[in-house]
Amino acid sequence: MEHGQRGHFYTGSMKFSLLAAAPLLVLGAVSTAFADTVTAADRSETSRLAQQYAGKVCRADYDVDTDRARRPLSAAQIKAKRTAIYNDWKEDLAEDAREDGDTYRVGYHNNRVWAWQKDARTGKTEFKVVILSATGERELSCDL
Repeated sequence: MEHGQRGHFYTGSMKFSLLAAAPLLVLGAVSTAFADTVTAADRSETSRLAQQYAGKVCRADYDVDTDRARRPLSAAQIKAKRTAIYNDWKEDLAEDAREDGDTYRVGYHNNRVWAWQKDARTGKTEFKVVILSATGERELSCDL
């Protein structure tokens, strides 16, 4: 794990609804969400981040979603949003982990929150990362 990177390793299960709990409005910053068309650059970035955080490259089912803030987010708002997303994902993954014996990991590094989850029954592994900035957040996901 890189210097300054936080992460937790768990075994258990979930159906990888990591961002289902993350539509957060932090400190009154109203936002709008957009489902984006996945570009070659998005696939490359997602695969690079999956390699960095999960040790594997993406194989299929790429997705990109953007949630743009109506007002620029301050550094404190970005940090609060990162912490909230990380804590929500960690809590959801831990709760779901107790059910099926799947393996997963969740962590953050700078303004990124990432997670992967491997389904014990199917062997399918999914990866997600949220990249936070003053303009909002971008979620990238794929199957590993």
